[in-house]
Amino acid sequence: MARERLIATGQTGVAMFPMPVVRFTAAMELLAAVGLVAPGLTGIGTVLTPLAALGLCVVMIGAAWAHSRLHEPRSVLINAVMFGLAAFVIVGRLL
Repeated sequence: MARERLIATGQTGVAMFPMPVVRFTAAMELLAAVGLVAPGLTGIGTVLTPLAALGLCVVMIGAAWAHSRLHEPRSVLINAVMFGLAAFVIVGRLL
């Protein structure tokens, strides 16, 4: 999507970054989603699940930083919750 359309749909964090960075981040989020779900469904590559969750933690840190600079506390809270869920997956899969 174009930057204006993303912002219109509520993705205000994209305003701070060049579009190649936004597209790369979106692709990594999709890969992380596959990495969280597919190993559990197939039983193949289960080591990918905590790695995907770790990648999402990194993305959520960046997203929270961007939203805090834009003075959007609700979005920062959502990022923090998603970070916590991803961290929970990491701990649950490694212990």
